[in-house]
Amino acid sequence: MAVANDKPARRFEALFRELSPDIIAYCRWRAHCRSDAQDAVAEVFLTAWRRLDVVPEGEAARVWLYATARRVMANQRRASDRRTRLRERLAAIPVTLDVSETAPDPTTELVHAALRRLKSRDQEVLLLAEWEDFSPNEIAFVMGCTSVTARGRLHRARRRFRQAFEMLERSTVCGAEPRERDHARRTHALMTVARVAPPAQEGDR
Repeated sequence: MAVANDKPARRFEALFRELSPDIIAYCRWRAHCRSDAQDAVAEVFLTAWRRLDVVPEGEAARVWLYATARRVMANQRRASDRRTRLRERLAAIPVTLDVSETAPDPTTELVHAALRRLKSRDQEVLLLAEWEDFSPNEIAFVMGCTSVTARGRLHRARRRFRQAFEMLERSTVCGAEPRERDHARRTHALMTVARVAPPAQEGDR
C-alpha cells in the first residue's frame, strides 16, 4: 500500500525535475518581475499536483504545463495592460547573447531587435514555435485556440518578423549588397531565430 501511495509523489517529483526549468524560463519571460514569475511557477506545479490524475504522460505533459502556466499568468495580470507593459519592458532591456558567444554576432543582434519590434502575441507564437519547437497543434493547446488559428498566427508572425528584420537590416547596412548575399543573410536570420533564446529579462541571469 505504501508503494502504491508513493507512485503519485514519484511521478510529480520526476515531472518537476524534468520540466521545471522550462516552466521557470517561460514564466520569467512573461512576468513583469522575478517575484511574479516565482509565484506563477509555484501555482503551476501546485495545480499539477492537485490534478496529477489528468496530467498526460510523456511530451504531452510539457504542453499541458505550458498551457497551465499561460492561464496562471493571464489570471495574475488580468487587471493590467499586459501587452503594453511587456512591450515597454522589452524595449528597455539590452540585447543579450548566449554565454557561449565570444564576440557579438550582428545577425543575432538584428534577430533580437526584430523580435522586440513585434507585438507580444507575435513574439509568443514565434518563440513557442522556434524556441520551444512546438507544433501548431501544441501551440493551439497552449494559447487556447484552434490549430487553424495557431497556424495563421504563426504565418503572420513569421511574415512580420521578416519585415522587421529586413527593415533593420536596410537601416544598418551601408551601401547595396549583392542580391545573392542579401538573400543568404535573410535566410540565415530566419534560421537564427530558431536557435536564439528570447532576450533575457533583467535579473534572470
